[in-house]
Amino acid sequence: MIKSEVPLMQALYQTTEVEVVAERRSALARKGQVLYGKYCGTGGQGICAESFAEYHIWRGEYAVARDLLVYLSEQVSALRQMTALDPGQQKRLTMTEGLISRIEAHLGNENLLEPQLALEISLSDG
Repeated sequence: MIKSEVPLMQALYQTTEVEVVAERRSALARKGQVLYGKYCGTGGQGICAESFAEYHIWRGEYAVARDLLVYLSEQVSALRQMTALDPGQQKRLTMTEGLISRIEAHLGNENLLEPQLALEISLSDG
């Protein structure tokens, strides 16, 4: 959760979308994927990935959060297929769906409209 009263955070706050250059966006997309992969937070609720998205939204870097949403949606699709074979994946699926909902709420409807084409990044490209 962003501590909006902290002076440093107030200085970083952007009310409009800020462009993120391709190289930085690519690196941030990888970082978001890694944070999601850590499955961290209280009870494994994806808190690290959510905080990452919220921070970049706060900075006006909406594309970073939208890129993470695209990746998370792909993970949901894969987890749904896996859950059919391995019911143990249901917890991760539920967590990921909740994470998507929370990030979408941070973005707000106006920033979800017409999302930019997400970067296609694989951690193995690294």
